[in-house]
Amino acid sequence: MAKPYEASANINRLTSWMARRGWGRTEVLTTTGRMSGKSRQVPVSPIELGGSEYLVAPYGEVAWVRNVRSDPNVTLRHGSSERRVRLEEVAGHVATEAVAAYYARETFPRPYMDVPDNPTTADFAATAGRFPVFRVEARG
Repeated sequence: MAKPYEASANINRLTSWMARRGWGRTEVLTTTGRMSGKSRQVPVSPIELGGSEYLVAPYGEVAWVRNVRSDPNVTLRHGSSERRVRLEEVAGHVATEAVAAYYARETFPRPYMDVPDNPTTADFAATAGRFPVFRVEARG
């Protein structure tokens, strides 16, 4: 059983601060609050797979996921570079591969993801839908 995840404001502040300075691979995702209409920021770690870029929600259907589903037009910022993009939710084989690649690269969220130690692709396929995945697309 995975540990329950509770967002840590200090961790989010630190990783967002680092992303705004261009340190590491974390970026700041800015969404529009689905109820408040205000800008909401959260650190994310995009992953590239098969020539496309994806955002994986390793903690499940958290606030930023619900905000993106309401308004998929977002910004991603790393250092002084800001991109206006559209996030398209994906499922099936693509989502399974993205979650597996994310798990292989990112160590921090592993205890919170409900998969066995040394998971296989089949383990990630069995958790389909628990970890929302979005393809990053240029906004035209």
